[in-house]
Amino acid sequence: MSVLNLGPELTVPVEEIVGQCVAILGIRGSGKSNTAGVIFEELLAAHCPLSLVDTDGEYFGLKEKYEVLVVGGGDHADVELNMTTVGEVADLSLHEGVPVILDVSDMLGAEREAVVYDFLSRLWTHAGRLRTPYMIGIEECHEFIPQGVRTRLKDVIARIALRGRKRGLGAVVISQRSAKVEKDVLTQAGMLFLHRVVHEADMRVYGELLPWRKTEAKEIVSQLEVGECIFMAGSAARKVTIRVRHTFHGGYTPSFRPVESPKLRQVRGRILEALARARDGEPPLFDALPTPGSRTCPASPIAERGAQPAVPSAVGLLSEEISPRAAILPEPIVLRVERLLRRLRRLPPVQRRVVAFLVAHEPDGYATHELAAWVDCPEALLHVEPPQAALDVGLVACERLARGLTYRGTVRQYVERAFSGFIPGLGPDGPRRLVAYLRQRISDLAPVECDLAHLP
Repeated sequence: MSVLNLGPELTVPVEEIVGQCVAILGIRGSGKSNTAGVIFEELLAAHCPLSLVDTDGEYFGLKEKYEVLVVGGGDHADVELNMTTVGEVADLSLHEGVPVILDVSDMLGAEREAVVYDFLSRLWTHAGRLRTPYMIGIEECHEFIPQGVRTRLKDVIARIALRGRKRGLGAVVISQRSAKVEKDVLTQAGMLFLHRVVHEADMRVYGELLPWRKTEAKEIVSQLEVGECIFMAGSAARKVTIRVRHTFHGGYTPSFRPVESPKLRQVRGRILEALARARDGEPPLFDALPTPGSRTCPASPIAERGAQPAVPSAVGLLSEEISPRAAILPEPIVLRVERLLRRLRRLPPVQRRVVAFLVAHEPDGYATHELAAWVDCPEALLHVEPPQAALDVGLVACERLARGLTYRGTVRQYVERAFSGFIPGLGPDGPRRLVAYLRQRISDLAPVECDLAHLP
């Protein structure tokens, strides 16, 4: 039986923590983040699949010893994080056991909540079918599951913490303000690491959680040193010391002493390739990916039967849904265009109209109020729900000018970048033909009620 070596006198069997709700509480500087880092180190060493919502960008140091995919906007990210990639990352992590750090440190307010909600909702939904052990860490959880406030994100985190065990899900919630964390989650936590607190409200929460007299609990908690905590599992509680984490702690307190940057492990190219293929709508390469425990994934039933992946051939595509113009383009280009179109088809109808309009009228720019008038939608909708997928791949661009946010089509630049390896073989007229073909296909994505022929 694998055990987590958390301190000189503290070992916990993996089976007792996986699927459990674990709470790590304490003021800043009490050793709370070190305890969380030690737990994640031990889970990674035990090859336990996990993901971690990192609000301060301080857990990238785990890559010093472990292969972890960092998704976000920070300097140490392997993949950029946005509303397009977040679902694919969740699928990859859960299905293939790839450890993930979701770095949301550069996001604020509604954007961060939307990304975390989509990520955790995807995990919750698919875990119900897979039922495989998986742990989720959530830093500064009081921001996501606040006491006395109900949000859709709080609902999904509470479900994971309180009912995730039946789906194989466990949660490690970390906070410096225990009084601000939803009490139902804390009181139902099966394992607690209670570091020093000083605020009277936080001390009252400790008094309700610990099986000691409140005066005794307050005296012991107030005397805890850095790295010490009260470990409580079930109804038993005792004072323990947590070891220092082996990997770099990105949340160290700045000082005048130089800090040597760690050498970080690189994520395997196959993982990034699989994520890129999923993001582009291609059949995934997940069956070829080994799990973090170096165990080869079993072959899929399709592979065992000798069947070929369901990738449409160029002939089939031409006969069913591609215009004759594509017949003069190489098959790899046709297939790549189809992957792009599948991605764009996922956009809501209004966003598809916007993209089709901008592509048809490249390179003219349109302010949001002009664009809203031409595609017949409220201007506010363009601010709340921009065509993010098209922006991400570079089919359209958005810039802030004197007249406000302005959108324009950028198909030519997209073709030059995305098809740079094919352009030399297309001949002098090839790029123009490819741009024309791409514009035609994208215009077909607009809902039937949007007649582009009547637009300017």
